[in-house]
Amino acid sequence: MSVSRIRVGDIEILHRWDGVADGPVVVMAHAMGTSHRLWDWQVPALEDRYRILRYDWRGHGDTSAPPGAYTLDQFVGDAVGLMDALGLDRVHWVGISTGGMIGQGLGIEHPDRVASLSLCNTTPQANEAYKDFVVERHRVVRESGMVPIWEMTDRRWFTEAFAEAANADYHAVREVFIRTSVQGYIGATSATAQLDYKDRLHLISAPTLVLGAGDDPATPPEHSQKIHERITGSKLVMLPGQRHFSNVEVPDQFNPPLRAFLDSVS
Repeated sequence: MSVSRIRVGDIEILHRWDGVADGPVVVMAHAMGTSHRLWDWQVPALEDRYRILRYDWRGHGDTSAPPGAYTLDQFVGDAVGLMDALGLDRVHWVGISTGGMIGQGLGIEHPDRVASLSLCNTTPQANEAYKDFVVERHRVVRESGMVPIWEMTDRRWFTEAFAEAANADYHAVREVFIRTSVQGYIGATSATAQLDYKDRLHLISAPTLVLGAGDDPATPPEHSQKIHERITGSKLVMLPGQRHFSNVEVPDQFNPPLRAFLDSVS
């Protein structure tokens, strides 16, 4: 395991290596308001065979959070820039939520850099309800910081039972979330509110897993279905009854299909 920061364009990106030195490279991209630590529940299932690169994307974790609104083009450019800086030609991309949006952008715009895509609990297009949701979040976070945003969010991400139990895993995600910078959160949600990849998904040629959650209010099952239908040859796996962070709540259900897919394409 090694953790360091590297200059990519206008930011410094924190990144972390785990797994075996000579394995196929798997890049894991996290969700809004979190960091590379959101994948802590997946690394044990992959580290025996894969060289795992996790990073904090723009505005999050210990990566720079410049002022202003960000764009998805910037997120995709940052990902390619990180790969270039680390000398990585093609990678297996695993993204959850916003990380899956970045994966879609890579698959569409940089197909030569992607050996496979795992698009988890994500969506290809921001609807009006989401855009309104972002406006409200911006108001709240400017007035009161990240804690009330967490309180507006945790039951979208976790089942009621898991949120009520509030175990160590729940608190691990909460701690990462509430220390996200307000500027980074506003900048990044401004980007996702402009998401519009739906009509270009057919351009993705990489082997693709679409891994969704059956009771996810943030990215409902029909969003996963929409991605699956538009990417030729993609594989769809749904986890019944689960919500947005199924990777944290039920890693025993999330990890086997992810591992099986990566094994099948590497």
